[in-house]
Amino acid sequence: MRIGQVERAWGAEALQPAVGWKVWRVEHDAGQTRLRSVLYGDLWPVDEPVEAVCRRLLRVSHEPPSRGCECGIHAGRELCAWDHYLAVDAETRVFGRVLLWGSVLEGASGWRAARARPVEIFVPPAVANAAGVAEGLRAYGVPVHLFADVAALAPEEVPAR
Repeated sequence: MRIGQVERAWGAEALQPAVGWKVWRVEHDAGQTRLRSVLYGDLWPVDEPVEAVCRRLLRVSHEPPSRGCECGIHAGRELCAWDHYLAVDAETRVFGRVLLWGSVLEGASGWRAARARPVEIFVPPAVANAAGVAEGLRAYGVPVHLFADVAALAPEEVPAR
C-alpha cells in the first residue's frame, strides 16, 4: 500500500503524531509501579496506549479531543508548562515525553490528543524511593532516567526547566 492511500484511508491528520511533555502521579509499591493522570487519576496502562475520555456532560456527545471542549490527553510543548504540577506533592511526581496520536489538536502551549504513550520518563530526586520507582517504571518499555543519571545525557537530551 502506498503512503498516499494510507493518508486517504486514515486521514492525514490522524497520521501526524506529536511529542509533548507530561507530568504524572506515580504509585509505587512492592507489587507494581504505575503512572496516573495528575488531574483525573486515570491509570496509564503499561501494555497499551491510554485513550482519552470526555467527562463533561455536553448536550452533544463527541470523541475527544473536541474543539468545543477541553477534553483529550494534554501534553505541553515545553516542560515548564507543567511546573505547577511538579511543585505539588513532589514526592509522587514524575515527568516525561509522550507520543500523541489519533485526533490531535494543537493549542498555544501544547496539544490535546485521542491517544498517548510515554516515550521517556524522568524521576526527580524528590520522589520517594526514586531508584525503586525508576526500576518499576521500566515496565513501560521506555527509557527511564534518574536525575543522578541525567548528567550523563547529552546536553540536547536534558529536559529544559
